[in-house]
Amino acid sequence: MKLTPYKNPSSSLSRVTDFDDWFRNPLAGLPAFSRLFDWESFGDQALGRLATDIHEDKDNYYASFEVPGVKKDDVKIELNDRMLTVTVDRREKSGESESSFTSTRSISVPDSVKPEGILAKLEDGILTVTLPKSEERKPRTIEVA
Repeated sequence: MKLTPYKNPSSSLSRVTDFDDWFRNPLAGLPAFSRLFDWESFGDQALGRLATDIHEDKDNYYASFEVPGVKKDDVKIELNDRMLTVTVDRREKSGESESSFTSTRSISVPDSVKPEGILAKLEDGILTVTLPKSEERKPRTIEVA
C-alpha cells in the first residue's frame, strides 16, 4: 500500500478565490480602467436587461420586472408580433453630473393572449404586466357521459 501525503485544501482553494476575484474585477491591476466600471454591480442590470419572473394561472400569464426607483413615465411597454418589450429609462444624479441608462427586456408571448386586455401596474419597484388568456385557450373540464 502506498501512502500519499494529504494536501491542505485551503491552499488549493486560494487559487479559486484568486480567479474569482479576477473574474469579478479583471481590471483591478489597471487602476485607470478599474475606476471607470462598477464591476460589483455587473450582472443583468449592468448589461441593460431587466430581471424578470414569468408565471401563469388559469386565466392569465404574468410577467414581473424589477424596476426599483423608476417612475411610470420612464417605462415603455410594446407588444409587436407576439413579442412583449419593456424599456426603462433610468436617470441618476451624482453631484452635478447626470447620467441615464436604458434597460430592455423582451419576452415571447403565447398566441393565446388577448392583446386588447393586457394591463400593466407599477408598484413598489415591480412592474407587473398581466396578459389575459383567450377563452378558447383556457383549460376546461369535460364531463364523461
